[in-house]
Amino acid sequence: MRSFDRPLRIYLARHGQSELNLQQRISGQADARLSAKGLEQAQALADVLKHETLSAIYSSSLTRATQTAGPAAAMHGLPIQTLDGLREIGLGILEGRHVDERDPEACQLWAARAHDKHRFMVPGAEAYSAFTNRVLSSLEQILANSSGTILLVGHRNTNEVILARLLANDFSGEAEINVKNKYLYAIDWVAKPKVMTIRLGGEHHGRHYPGLRT
Repeated sequence: MRSFDRPLRIYLARHGQSELNLQQRISGQADARLSAKGLEQAQALADVLKHETLSAIYSSSLTRATQTAGPAAAMHGLPIQTLDGLREIGLGILEGRHVDERDPEACQLWAARAHDKHRFMVPGAEAYSAFTNRVLSSLEQILANSSGTILLVGHRNTNEVILARLLANDFSGEAEINVKNKYLYAIDWVAKPKVMTIRLGGEHHGRHYPGLRT
């Protein structure tokens, strides 16, 4: 893990609402685009960061993440550095399926995974340990090459792993964190990391809250 000899602030965002989210389908690594609401959320992210001086923007290589990073990248004149390691966990035969009465099999598998996501294997899915290892490998790469202020755009499960690692002194595991796309997290990466939650969109757009809100 990176030493603390260079100041670093990490803005960590989840992608905006995707078309699959809108349709209440499971995403995983299915490459959906943002919905109209998701595009608005991407603009809200750029708006909150308009007065920051970003040194780099990193994103999952999935379209919904790069679209979310797009407005901020354009505003700051920075390229989006995409990393496959930041992609969402692969969910095998569940990807693209509804999790309601329209698909009882998917409901059953989803419930079993929710009960123990670290060990339960959906057919064709990525093992959680392999997923965690690739995310943390990409995080190490980012931290080793970053200073100043960076934006990182990922996914629900990806960002849970990142937050759990960065805030290891405060949180015992990923299961305690439920990342929502209405929040942006600002993490000051120092010897004792500090986190602030920023509201994206809605009545309280741009409001800062001390600590981690989920």
